[in-house]
Amino acid sequence: MSLKRLVIVMLFLLSTYSFADFNAVVVNIVDGDTIDVIDNNSKKLRIRLLGIDAPEKKQYFGYESFFYLNRILKGQSVTIISNPDKKKPYTLGYYKRIIGKVVMNGRDINLEMIKKGMAWHFKKYKKSQPIGDRHSYNKAENEARRNNIGLWFEGDPLPPWRWRKLQYKK
Repeated sequence: MSLKRLVIVMLFLLSTYSFADFNAVVVNIVDGDTIDVIDNNSKKLRIRLLGIDAPEKKQYFGYESFFYLNRILKGQSVTIISNPDKKKPYTLGYYKRIIGKVVMNGRDINLEMIKKGMAWHFKKYKKSQPIGDRHSYNKAENEARRNNIGLWFEGDPLPPWRWRKLQYKK
């Protein structure tokens, strides 16, 4: 591949994944993959952690996932990394939550939730993630499964997206 072509490809990849970061303080944990923060403009925002899906509170291991995230994040200063979308400096999901990666003191909290067996890598939306995060999240889930960590202790738990589907049918 010529140097010129390589530069063009690199510029395209970099432009596709330009992220908008903002700092905030975590004021509430909704569940294992959703938090409320107050940004530097004193605005309360709801954040859905990108690339993970944690058990719902009423689901097996849902309380443990919620409690773990609450223990490490509540009251902490974090950086939210979200891809700018349309006229907003961040991506909004279906329920008008900001979709983003939560970083605290250099730690990727989304990845940590997977490593600790508190959440699945949400592969349905993996194309919204940078390639490096896709690989590290997938690897972390495989290692947590292999080592029976967290929700994987019981073997093959019901994923939250299937659990929600069953709840809606009731």
